[in-house]
Formats: sequence, C-alpha cells, structure tokens
Amino acid sequence: MGAILFDEDASAEAKAVPYASLDARVGDIQGLFVMGAKAGRMTYWPAQGGMLLELDGGGLQAFQGRDSRLLSSRYRPEAPWQASSSSPVSLTRYVESSDGQVVRHLAEGTTRCSAEEPVALPLGERRLEVCRLELQWSRGETTTATYWRDPDTRRLWAVKQVAWPEGPEVSWRVARHWW
Repeated sequence: MGAILFDEDASAEAKAVPYASLDARVGDIQGLFVMGAKAGRMTYWPAQGGMLLELDGGGLQAFQGRDSRLLSSRYRPEAPWQASSSSPVSLTRYVESSDGQVVRHLAEGTTRCSAEEPVALPLGERRLEVCRLELQWSRGETTTATYWRDPDTRRLWAVKQVAWPEGPEVSWRVARHWW
C-alpha cells in the first residue's frame, strides 16, 4: 500500500513525532502533516508553503494548495467511506480556480468494497477493507477514489483520489491517529 501512495517511507519521521499525523500528498506537496487543530469532526493539517488540508470525519473536505483551492465537499446521502458496499453517492465540490473563479463540480458514483487485506501504514500494518468509488462527473469525466477503512468502525486509515477532474491527486495514510 505504501508503494501505491508514496515513493518514500515516512516511518522514521512518524516515529519521531508524538502528535496526530498523516503521511500526505496534495498535488506536489508531500510530507508528514501534523494536526494543527480539531473542532468536532473537522481536523486541520497545515503543511509547507501555506498548504492546509481539511478533513471531515477523516475524509477530504477542503484544501488550500499552491495552485488550487478546494473550498468545500458535500456527499449525499452520506460520506462514501461510511456507506455500505454498493451504496450510491452524490458529490458536490466547489473549487476556486487560479483566476479566482468559483466552479461547482458535480458527480455521482457507487462505492464498492472488497475484503480486508493487510495494509502498510507508517507505524505498522493493519487489516483494512478496500473501497473504491468511481465518480462520473457532470461534464463527462471519470475519476476514482480509493478508501482503506476499518471494517468495523469504517474509520479511514488511508485515501487516494483525484479531487475533481483535472484537479490534483490527494492522498494520505494515518501515521498517528487522533481518535
């Protein structure tokens, strides 16, 4: 799984940091992100160059990147990582383009989960369920999100996705959990 997400091993760095952390990549920004704040289900993960990753219930909500900005994400009827396999989902994302225009992206898809498998995380291995969500966007594009979740609690431990068509890849693995 580590090779799927990243080329480098973050284990040593994660062991040295005693705080909630993610081995994460947003576009071309990669590294160990340490939690900056938590408010209810929302967590905030600052990184180099003004990057800020915002997760809602462990899933992508928003981010401020170098060249792009995801303002918000809304899943209906529920977040796909919380849904059972074969559950349909609708996603609305608002993105600010480099010229300051706000663009609404709409997609629909179905979550498909497979059996648990061992997954390498920065501080050890866990048996996680693998769920894939193929999203059909309103302008005809298709993207895929992969979620590695606990089969009992459905908590996310790792994610790999393209945030919107032609958007950046956003991936993370939990190094130290915060729950």
